[in-house]
Amino acid sequence: MIFQLTDIPRLLPEILLIVLALLVLVSDLLEKWGSSESARRERSRSSGSLTAIGLGLVFAITLLQSGYVYQLPADAPVNFFTNIIRNLQSGGPAGDPILGAFATDHLTMIARLTFVGAALLTCLLTLDSKIWGNPGEFYALILFSTTGMCLMAGANELLTAFLAVELTSIPLYILAGYFNQEKQSSEAGLKYFLFGALSSAIMLYGMSLVYGFVANALNTNISANNLTQFPVIASAAGGEASGLLTLGMLFVIAGVGYKVAVVPFHAWSPDVYQGAPTPITAFISTASKAAGFILLYRLLTTAFPNQTGSVAFDQLGGWTSLLAFLALLTVIVGNLAALPQTNAKRLLAWSSVAQAGFLLMALLAFGSPAAADQALGTSSLLYYLIVYTITNIGAFGALTVAGMLVGGDDIAHLNGLARRNLGLAVLFAICVLSLAGIPPLAGFFAKFYVFMAAWQGGAWLVVIVGVVTTVISLYYYLRLLKAMFFAEAPSPEPVRAPLSINVTLALSAALLLLLGIFPNVLLGIISQVQAVAGR
Repeated sequence: MIFQLTDIPRLLPEILLIVLALLVLVSDLLEKWGSSESARRERSRSSGSLTAIGLGLVFAITLLQSGYVYQLPADAPVNFFTNIIRNLQSGGPAGDPILGAFATDHLTMIARLTFVGAALLTCLLTLDSKIWGNPGEFYALILFSTTGMCLMAGANELLTAFLAVELTSIPLYILAGYFNQEKQSSEAGLKYFLFGALSSAIMLYGMSLVYGFVANALNTNISANNLTQFPVIASAAGGEASGLLTLGMLFVIAGVGYKVAVVPFHAWSPDVYQGAPTPITAFISTASKAAGFILLYRLLTTAFPNQTGSVAFDQLGGWTSLLAFLALLTVIVGNLAALPQTNAKRLLAWSSVAQAGFLLMALLAFGSPAAADQALGTSSLLYYLIVYTITNIGAFGALTVAGMLVGGDDIAHLNGLARRNLGLAVLFAICVLSLAGIPPLAGFFAKFYVFMAAWQGGAWLVVIVGVVTTVISLYYYLRLLKAMFFAEAPSPEPVRAPLSINVTLALSAALLLLLGIFPNVLLGIISQVQAVAGR
């Protein structure tokens, strides 16, 4: 395998993100014309605006390249514009992985759109925030991390996956502790770094065990350059069970488990979510978690498809039974720990832990040998990830306003918000109700699909516990609504949210309503993602 010029369009979104990051850094250098408050505010807004506009263009180009909205007809007349579109769509979701390491299939394309969209909404949340220091660096870190997420989604071999994880994580460590003048932010950055370094070490050790198993199983020289590719790992394993391969797989699952904050690898998330800047918390809890789950999905279904196993009580085994146990723990611990919280960001952090448990349920569909059940697991996972990303960005966007204008992010700071800004309270309520799984919002259908996928996989006990904990979660979600709509406002003074945050919240709420009422709009696109294990 060699890299060809025709592979460049297939990497276009990642190339554009890197170019945009460098452009933001250079433009920020040219903005260093003053040190006054107004100069710093203008410099921050310029960097943020450039990043948001650039991300909007990258999203539009990626959407056009995917062909999901418009596919150029084969008999289209030849002219300048059709040639551009034809060359662009030639790098769409098709073809073998580049160098066997990076897949540009429908899964990667949908993931790119999700991550770039999440980065765009995050940048909109920060436009009216105070970004001290060098704002160019702040936004470039977001872009570099987004590039890493895109590479995580398409990774088809172990080294690419590990490097993509690090490219995603290292900028996020810095962003979590970006406001180093604040004790909570510094603490969040340090904790995130320490737990992230531990998880990377665990994952890398697991990958080394898998690599050793493959070299031994294929009886080949360890210098062969394809031993880390997921399909080669699957072929080396065959139908045989191996203690070394199983141990390596467990370490890899544990390493990725830290990244997506599933129990018992979740201890870092409440403190990091609370201490990090609220827009960055939104980004970490959505795009970063989505990238981790997509990497986990591709690893398990491509590299370890023969170790799937079953969740049926009479024949427990494989990674589906392990994930069933982790899902059970995660939904119980996440929802119960959220009940006594008094800080809204910390409450949503524990809610995010619980959401990770629901996401694991989608993968339990692979406990069924039926291809239709596995396809349902794939569709439900992607649908839930997209809906969860939209919902949490909207929810943390509302808390960004609370932190900026109300004085903090405790639940008490939301008291009487409906009397001070009814529109903001309604938009926040839509996001909260979607997290709770209330119809007809998209969050209801997302949970319904993952429950159905897990049930088809035989994990009926996990589904029952998931339904019970969903009912329990209504208590702490309704506490937020009670504070906004029924508690007395500490001040009659109206709260006016910045335009960029209003746009983000309105867009999030509109998408939740649209995808809830017309879920097939998204499911029709997701259905193009074939179960990787079945290829």
